[in-house]
Formats: sequence, structure tokens, C-alpha cells
Amino acid sequence: MATSSSNKMPLLVDRPLHSFATLGGAAALTTSTDFNTPSGGGCVLLVDCLSNDGAVVDSLSIIANEASTTAATVLVFLSIASTSAAITSANTVCVANAAIGSSAPGDRTNIALPPLSIPVPNLGGSTSASETDKKNTGLYVPSGAVLYVGCSAALTAPSSSTRVHVFAQGGFF
Repeated sequence: MATSSSNKMPLLVDRPLHSFATLGGAAALTTSTDFNTPSGGGCVLLVDCLSNDGAVVDSLSIIANEASTTAATVLVFLSIASTSAAITSANTVCVANAAIGSSAPGDRTNIALPPLSIPVPNLGGSTSASETDKKNTGLYVPSGAVLYVGCSAALTAPSSSTRVHVFAQGGFF
């Protein structure tokens, strides 16, 4: 196996991560404009690394199955709370978010993820690419942590049963 010039092993993924959550029945925030006020009642488990060595999530997508869905933001929380009832602002932090975009049923909205420390080899020396363009993006979920997702407000339009789905893709290591 090839290693880098510093003789460090590359990140290896043991098994793929494909997970989804359905949300929108309740708000994941106690104050819809303050992402530092998570509410366990609206948070749904997406990636569980409580009993794994950890994971890297390289893609998060929102699918809205109805047109004219309530304008809200889907939030991604990294937490050490083992259940949604144990979520507090002291053990949970919002690490990514995106507005629901649903002008047509089935619209997909990708959630922008932060740059990882892994550079993209063919852009490393480019001066025209931004620092974000020079790196892969994703979220590390360390062992003992979980990812929860939720909406900034309950989805009530076009009906009270309106829901959106969040899909995660990546790998466990």
C-alpha cells in the first residue's frame, strides 16, 4: 500500500455508510433563529458512532417530496448525547445547515460541508483555486459521537404531515 512522503497511512474506510432520516414533525431548536438552542424533540439520529471507531461523511442531501414545503433550515448537529432526550447546548453543536429548497417534488438540496484536512492532489499547487477548492469536504464523526439532524421549524405546509428526508453517504473507519 502506498503511503505519503511522511510515511503516514491514508484514511481507510472499513465499510460504507449510507443512512437516512425523516424529519419535520417538530422543530430541532427552541429558538428558530439561534442554532445554539438544540431541542431533542425535533432531532433525529442520522449517524451513530457510539459503538464504532468513527466515520467520515462526505455527502449530505435533503430531499423534499412536496412542492411548496415550509421555508425552514435543515440542521446537522454533532453530539455526544446518546439519546435525543439527552441533547443540550452543552453537548451538541450545529456543524452544517442548508435551507430546504422545494420548488418541485423530489428536489435535492446538497448541504455544504466544511473542508477536511485531506488535500485534492491535482489542485494542491493551483493559485486560482480557493483553499476550500483545494480540499475535500466532509464531516468527521469521532468514536463516541453521533450526528443528529432536524429542522429549524416544524414543517406545516403544504400539510401538517409534510416531511423531508436527509441522506448521508460516507464510510466507517
